[in-house]
Amino acid sequence: MENQFIESDLPIGDLRKLGLMKNGKPNLSDEDIEALLSGNRTDLITLQDLHGDGIHITKMDAKLSLQRAETGHISIQLHPIYRDIKKHPMLLEAEADQLEQGALTHVLKTYQTGDGKKKTWVIEYDPETREFISSDPQKVQAPAKINGEKLSELQKEQYRNGEVVQLSDGTRLQRRASSRSGVTSNRDALMYSLILDGGISYMLLRGLRNLFGSKNAQKDAYTEGYQRALQDMQQMQRTKQAPVYQYENEQEQKQQQVHGKGRSR
Repeated sequence: MENQFIESDLPIGDLRKLGLMKNGKPNLSDEDIEALLSGNRTDLITLQDLHGDGIHITKMDAKLSLQRAETGHISIQLHPIYRDIKKHPMLLEAEADQLEQGALTHVLKTYQTGDGKKKTWVIEYDPETREFISSDPQKVQAPAKINGEKLSELQKEQYRNGEVVQLSDGTRLQRRASSRSGVTSNRDALMYSLILDGGISYMLLRGLRNLFGSKNAQKDAYTEGYQRALQDMQQMQRTKQAPVYQYENEQEQKQQQVHGKGRSR
């Protein structure tokens, strides 16, 4: 849950080539910048008048993410909308079809590496870009609590593996690599409690997308547990005992403030 990148990691040269710099600063919403720093993908962004390798693209919609090479070099990765669905080499045809049709939210694939160790990937389908996305669950940090409810080891494993996690108050959530916030839920706001650097930190997520494939409207976010966790966070803010991270969907609020170790805008 801790950001994988810091703001100074943003590859200004790449952003400039994409026409995403303005007055010396990235011309992206706070939410999209936070998605990049968190290791997630942005929402679809319209890029215009692109030139490169003798090719001129007048207009293109794509999601962006950051990639760190083994050398430490960080670059912008483009995830355009593919005309044809980009197949995944680890998926069976039946699995790919079920993901595309929404019959499955994800597929967990485990294989043995050359040194005899087991490696697992969570594979999901992004209908917006028409591509399959792989994520490594071993690199995912599960929150200690959600809405004040302590997660069991089983729930943490479910979270890392992209399965739906259900809380005692009826809250359901699922980690989604294709989502800008990195998680979807049957409630549009969640409060995460994280263990970072030996201390507790909070992450407030608002404006979350509904669970993938859900036909039911999202429920009221203000459960008893959410409100109690929100009060704990506010108390920590007043006493400055813990950093607080906030993610808010731009449909709810254009301004996002991150305190403590995070960014302040």
